[in-house]
Amino acid sequence: MGFEPAISLTEQIADHLSNEIIRGRLKPRARIQELKVAGELGVSRGSVREALLILEKRHLIRIIPRRGAVVSAMEGQEIANFCELYTELQVLFFRKLAALPGQHLERLEPALNEMNAALSQPDVTRLLAARAQFLAASLTQLDNFYLNSVLEGLVPAGMRVAHLVAAHENFEPRDTLRYHQALTAALAERAGDRAGELVRAFHGREKRLALGCIDGGGESPRGAPRGHPLSGKSHTPA
Repeated sequence: MGFEPAISLTEQIADHLSNEIIRGRLKPRARIQELKVAGELGVSRGSVREALLILEKRHLIRIIPRRGAVVSAMEGQEIANFCELYTELQVLFFRKLAALPGQHLERLEPALNEMNAALSQPDVTRLLAARAQFLAASLTQLDNFYLNSVLEGLVPAGMRVAHLVAAHENFEPRDTLRYHQALTAALAERAGDRAGELVRAFHGREKRLALGCIDGGGESPRGAPRGHPLSGKSHTPA
């Protein structure tokens, strides 16, 4: 693993482990052993311990007394609760951004271009990363510390749900670009209500697909059994 000196070692370890969790390589409920990670990455155990504190703030792990760090399960109700909060925070954010005079929507263009490039390959991982890039660029435009910091802290968990949804048979990658283009247009028109409607529609569908993956509610991910991908549980069809 190559580390970039411009980023602190702790942050690099946290980013590496975050990607392992978000993409499902570190499984739900799995223990993250400090000594093992330190040996694999060639870093100190103290640096790993500090990185785990960052992961806990990103809502990707739970640090349990006498058990250590465990990848959060995000079971059905947890996903429902998370999606509800994440959606409503984005509705509030984008409505405020739409009302803001002097928007700098050109800051969103690189993310939209990245989505186009990802679709042409196609590369779903790159597409989802561009989603996070779009939100990050949006956050730079609104001076609201508390709203921005809460949203930013939830992005990794949001990416985790997005990767689950992307494996679903009904996932349509181009809808991601269409949604962000429509949202940008609503912001340009300063149509806050329209922006809120778009956010609710897009993330509402994601919530339904994510829950469908878990409870077998009529829809299941491509190549995966009906069951509980985030919790590691599976159900045997009757």
